[in-house]
Amino acid sequence: MIIRNENIFMMKKLLIFFIAAFLSVAYVNGQSELELQWDGKVLNDTVYVWVDPYLTDATIFHAEVFNKTDNILNVKVLRTNIDVVEGSVNSFCWASQCYPPFLDESGDYQPIIGGESSGENNFYAEFVANETFGISIVKYKFFDKDNPDIYKEVVVKYWSSPEAIEEEIANLISFSNAYPNPAINKFNIDYNFDTNINKASLKIVNLLGSVVKEVEIDQNSNKLSMDISNLDSGVYFYSIVVDNQILQTKKLVIR
Repeated sequence: MIIRNENIFMMKKLLIFFIAAFLSVAYVNGQSELELQWDGKVLNDTVYVWVDPYLTDATIFHAEVFNKTDNILNVKVLRTNIDVVEGSVNSFCWASQCYPPFLDESGDYQPIIGGESSGENNFYAEFVANETFGISIVKYKFFDKDNPDIYKEVVVKYWSSPEAIEEEIANLISFSNAYPNPAINKFNIDYNFDTNINKASLKIVNLLGSVVKEVEIDQNSNKLSMDISNLDSGVYFYSIVVDNQILQTKKLVIR
């Protein structure tokens, strides 16, 4: 009798193991049947987007949805505001329809043929900081409306300079916009310092949130020319950093 009970116990453990393994495989398969890319690169599960808190125009996050199956998938989008800075506003557009900030799920779906993508401009999210500072975390879930187990998620962290440099110092520093923009091989920035600072640098960040290039700014000069010939074509952001604090962040297009 004792042996029989032990056998039953072992069978239950094996059953639980196989169920867990099945669910794990199903989860991975569901995630792998859709893929998110932008500018020819697969997006990480978490993406950082740099936001100028004083920019009145929306900062844009793009994603291109790829159908990795052999079937047509009718894809919808669900937005989840995980942790959003009060006063900021965000919304999204999908399948030629833009939704107001209070709507989380797309009404329309986008049919995507097996092996094809949604196209570069069929999804984008907009974020406006409205002069607020901090990190807003928003999740976008792309899923097949006929089989919600097929989906792909990306978490976007909109970073709006959490530390602004002191206003009196900012008023004594001036930077031009990058030119030419779009740029090929190099771009220039004119600047002027009417105050002493410890360190200033320029950082270039890609759409995945990674710093791809950084150079120190010479305070004894008035012009910076940055070589970008080793960077791929695409959309980037450049940030002016003064004493480890962001002065401004703007978009840069490299061709």
